[in-house]
Amino acid sequence: MSRPTELAAAADGEEKGSRRPNPIDVHVGSRVRFRRMLLGMSQEKLGEKLGLTFQQIQKYEKGINRIGASRLFDLAQVLGVSVQFFYEEAPTGEVPRFV
Repeated sequence: MSRPTELAAAADGEEKGSRRPNPIDVHVGSRVRFRRMLLGMSQEKLGEKLGLTFQQIQKYEKGINRIGASRLFDLAQVLGVSVQFFYEEAPTGEVPRFV
């Protein structure tokens, strides 16, 4: 039996593994990386402060894994910025309308 994510991808006409990161997720991740590097902090050190592996930090920074609201709040605290910092200069586009 298929998992829900596979079913959702199939409904969108996508094959498993063909999903691309959302541009906003990529942007937020790049801002995490930017701030981390400004502070001279390694992915490993940031991961330790958040109870995560450096691999997970790497996935966040590349936009492969989405960052949840509570995790983004924690990142902001550790990196000494507001949550808004991660969205500055974010790409904009037309908002889809659901009627």
